[in-house]
Amino acid sequence: MGLGGIRLLFAMAVGLMALAATGTAGAAQSCPTRLLDDWRDGRIDGVYSIACYRQTLAHLPEDVRVYSTAQADITRALQARLGTVAAKSSVNRSGGGGSGVSPLLVVAITAAILVAAGSVAAAVR
Repeated sequence: MGLGGIRLLFAMAVGLMALAATGTAGAAQSCPTRLLDDWRDGRIDGVYSIACYRQTLAHLPEDVRVYSTAQADITRALQARLGTVAAKSSVNRSGGGGSGVSPLLVVAITAAILVAAGSVAAAVR
């Protein structure tokens, strides 16, 4: 193996070590750190676990909490995530058919019947 082959081998080894070091650093970040990094551009593009949103809110640095909209933005993203989880669980429970009658509709119809009956009784009197 000549001098050029050794240089190529050395360059490949350095590149692989650099790649391994950056991969390890990215994996070592905690969820709140990743969420705050995602938020720094003013938007939260990723989807995180509910526990991650709560941990981030609990460990939000004081300066970020006071001087930015991070708390409101993360809370809004948490609420959206909770809504998504709730919608998925209600679809799973009801089977997704949507064939059931809404309780609100039953109450509205009952109220309309009672108002109509009261109006008829008042008119007859």
